[in-house]
Parts: sequence; structure tokens; C-alpha cells
Amino acid sequence: MKFKLLAGAALAAVFAASGVSAQETGWYGAVDLGYHSPAGLKTESDGTAPDGAHYHYEWAADKDWAGFVRLGYQFNPNWRAELEGGYRPGDLTSVRGNAVRQQPIGLCTPGIVRTAAAPKCGSPDGSIDSWTLMANVLYDFAPDAWFNPLVGAGVGINRLDVKALGQFSGVGAVTATNVAIQNLTVDDSDLAISWQAIAGASIKATDKLKIDVTYRYLGAANEHSWQSTGSGLLQPGAFTGAYNDQSVTVGLRYSFASPP
Repeated sequence: MKFKLLAGAALAAVFAASGVSAQETGWYGAVDLGYHSPAGLKTESDGTAPDGAHYHYEWAADKDWAGFVRLGYQFNPNWRAELEGGYRPGDLTSVRGNAVRQQPIGLCTPGIVRTAAAPKCGSPDGSIDSWTLMANVLYDFAPDAWFNPLVGAGVGINRLDVKALGQFSGVGAVTATNVAIQNLTVDDSDLAISWQAIAGASIKATDKLKIDVTYRYLGAANEHSWQSTGSGLLQPGAFTGAYNDQSVTVGLRYSFASPP
């Protein structure tokens, strides 16, 4: 009798374990929305300024919203992998160079005429938008708890769309071939390999639904390059620089696995 009871308990434990494993593996989908803060892109041009040196401009974009979609697979309670698409928009806020150089030291609002009464330069028009496709690997520290810290890393590609229209500031001596108002135009995109570090936590809402709070640091494995078109003798050519970004998002992650 005791043997039958022990055997029954063992079988019950086996079936319970198989039910848990069915819940802990399988496909899931997720959507994240939040806020991102891009670092200034410190760039160098392949063309030279009138003083013979290359342009060194820092391109700054505004902080803005960010969105991500993810499709992943849970291999076991702790490890999972996912494919992530991300979008990080940003309006161009400034393009500035070295103020002590005898060259155009940045870009102003197009068409502006600076005077002693109105000395401000303004900001150029444009945007710097990032589109990423990343493969991530993540580790869940407490998958069965209602609060689960997690870390991860990813690698993939980043498409950077750069649009700009600005007026050169400080063109130097005004002559017939170097007029006072000259513009720089950019409308280009470029792909580069990128990586990201991930940290955060998930909150268990139901057996199938989790709330993810995620921090991402996006770094560049190689630099982006975009072509510019100047006016007259001011032709910087292509600018090259690395795109880095930080973001914080809140998302919903839903498991497609069948319940036990």
C-alpha cells in the first residue's frame, strides 16, 4: 500500500513538472514604447574647409519617443532569444564645430540674417532617425517570481536616416565667390553594424502576460557616413561618425505557449 502511494506521488510530480516546462518554453511577442536620448554625433568630413582642415561638426538630435517590437523564444526558464525591430526618431537641434577655427563653425536656421540686434543663429532644419534590427539573448534571474530582473545583449544593424538644411555660420571674408548666405543640405541614409546592452525587469501580470521595463544602450561597431551638398566653395563632402543612444521603455510581453 505504501509502495502504491509513493508511486502515485512520483507520477504526480512528473506530470506537474511536465506541465511547468510546457509553460516555460515557447514563442512570445512583445511591444515596447518609451523615451530615448541620442548622444551627439562627433563627425569628420572627407572634404576640407577654406583653411585646409577637415570639418569637425557635432550633430545633435532631440530626445524623443522610441518604439520596439520583438519576437522571441523561451528555451528554458532562464534563457531566451529574440529578434527586435526598433525606431528612434529625433529632430536635429544643432550642428556645431570649433569656434576658434577660421571656417564655417556650424549651421544656422536657413535664410537667417544675423545683426547686432538679433545675433542668434538658430537651429538648422532636419532630423536624425535610427531604424534597428537586432538579435538579442536575455537571461531571467527569477523567472517564477512576480518580479524578475533580467540582463541581455544584442547585435545587429542600424540604418541612420539623416536630413538637414542649414545655413553656414561664419563663412569668412565675403567675396563674389564666397557669398554671405550659403547652405548645407543632407538627405542620405547609411547602414552600420551596432550592438546593445540590455538591463531591466519584468512583472508577472498573468501566466501568459508580463510587463517589461527595459533599459537599452545602443553602441556602434562601425561608423555611419552621409553625403552633404554645400554652396559654392564650401563643400564638406561626406561626414562620418558613430551613433550612440540610451533608451528606457515599458512593454507588454505575451507568451504563445499552450497552458499546462
